[in-house]
Amino acid sequence: MIKVIREIIKGIKFALEGWFFAFRNDEHFRINSILSLSGTILSLIFLSDCKALLIALINYLVFVVELINTAIERAVDTATSEYHLLAKAAKDVSASAVLSIGIFALVVDIMFLLPVILKNF
Repeated sequence: MIKVIREIIKGIKFALEGWFFAFRNDEHFRINSILSLSGTILSLIFLSDCKALLIALINYLVFVVELINTAIERAVDTATSEYHLLAKAAKDVSASAVLSIGIFALVVDIMFLLPVILKNF
């Protein structure tokens, strides 16, 4: 049982190292993290029940997809240092995933959060 707990702790440590690496080394990750966290916090403050959780989840997904994008970009960078059309495609497609969820989160935030925030101020 102790061995299992140690392995879990080690896995959490590696995951946190990945998060800190992305935060230190990727400007887009930092920007999307701040926007994602802001949307998540605002939804939990201004909305209630399931609506708050769903909108928080959508905003949190931006953060998660940006982590995946950062991992893909770093993996591609280690695979080749030369320009390669498929390497570019992999990086572009992973970036488009972030853009897609980011646009969706922005639209959802505007639809649900903006009216409530404006009403309260």
